[in-house]
Amino acid sequence: MRFVRFAAIGLIVAVCLATSWAAEFRLANGNILVGEIAAADEDGMVIRLDIGGFSTRQPWVSFAQETLRELAKEPAYAEFVEPFIELTPEEWQMREQRREIIVREVINRIPPPDPVPSLFGAFLAPGGLLLLGLLLAANLYAAYEIALFRGHKPLVVCAVSFVLPLVGPIIFLSLPTPAQEEDYAPSAAELPDSSPLSTAVERSAGGLSLASAERPVAASAESQTQTYQRGDHTFNRRFFESKFPGFFRVVLGDAERDMLLVFRTPKQEYVGKRISRISMKELHLVLQNNNSETSIPFSEITSVIVKHKDAKA
Repeated sequence: MRFVRFAAIGLIVAVCLATSWAAEFRLANGNILVGEIAAADEDGMVIRLDIGGFSTRQPWVSFAQETLRELAKEPAYAEFVEPFIELTPEEWQMREQRREIIVREVINRIPPPDPVPSLFGAFLAPGGLLLLGLLLAANLYAAYEIALFRGHKPLVVCAVSFVLPLVGPIIFLSLPTPAQEEDYAPSAAELPDSSPLSTAVERSAGGLSLASAERPVAASAESQTQTYQRGDHTFNRRFFESKFPGFFRVVLGDAERDMLLVFRTPKQEYVGKRISRISMKELHLVLQNNNSETSIPFSEITSVIVKHKDAKA
């Protein structure tokens, strides 16, 4: 009898415990589901009903606010139900206070970078001044080369190019080469027999005379000397090609065979027999003493002398 009594008491306790674990879940439409949570995720909750079986998955939005608030107290379901709980104005105010950001003054603030300089300010910087200097030097060098190429005065071309950078060199490069008034130098084939470069034999009225051959060689040699000074003439390629055409031959003619070319510069004097090559800036002279070849720039020549090899220096 005692055993039956204890069994009845245990059954009653079990029924009471099962009833106490069952909960009510109110829906927004007014329905009530009694049971316990079987499964819950972000899509909703499945309830094991007290009357047996399982409910369909109920989305969180279908539950009443009081049910959602009770579920929010459980950490396992709080993250699912909090987005669907409607907050009161007091709760909104408390949440905003918690989110308030306090801005504190920054210590040791890094200064902001300097503003981007203007184009004019960039050229006034040391690097900009260096760049302008290089451009000006290149402009003047181009002007000097153009002056030599076109036959203009380098000082005038450089001065104009300094005042009008880039425009000045273009102007002088576009201008034609100025014509030079120079005497025509006849070639060796055009020289008459009476030329100073001809032989000393003269014809007399009565026939061949040896009187001219008996003249002093020195006097005849001195009379053949010709001098060209810078200032009176412009020394360039056209000048030498027109004045000394016979001296460009590999084998000199009779008129140039005994003549010498003397080029004087501020540093040295060059004595040569013929001109081997010539360009727009310089000529190459074959020297008398060792038959070697040297180059002489036109800009360094101060005077040119054509004389007989027996003439005095």
